[in-house]
Amino acid sequence: MTKIEFHEMNELRHEAEVLAMMRALYEEDASSSVDPSGFPMTIEFLIAYPLRGRIILFSQGESICGYALLIPYWSNEFAGTVLCVDELFVAAEARNRGIGRNFFKFLEEAKPFNAVALALEVSPGNVGASRLYESLGFSQRRNSILMYRFAKANER
Repeated sequence: MTKIEFHEMNELRHEAEVLAMMRALYEEDASSSVDPSGFPMTIEFLIAYPLRGRIILFSQGESICGYALLIPYWSNEFAGTVLCVDELFVAAEARNRGIGRNFFKFLEEAKPFNAVALALEVSPGNVGASRLYESLGFSQRRNSILMYRFAKANER
């Protein structure tokens, strides 16, 4: 089996593959309703402004088998940069091979954005991912995340 490598997406060469995986992520997560028309904008923005976040591709040889969106933010509570793993997806045919576990080892070693902590969300029904994250040392916070979406300019 070819080794999995993790590298930053800094050009649009794999855009179609990443867009397909983004759609697959939200199709699998029935608890989330997301408009995929904004996905290309996310890719273009993160490539153009890498200090705002990064797309990490999971590759096996020439094949892309997953991706993650990494978004940094400063935390007073943690006295440093918290790296939010905003999305993490491994293609179905590449799952259960240790890719997720190896990705978090990669983050621990590389410490993108000089992060002092990692944060992520997981859907309640995604038991496998929850088990993985807990086995890696992630724990539930007692605070809940609340969201408020601003109206778009054309909706006012």
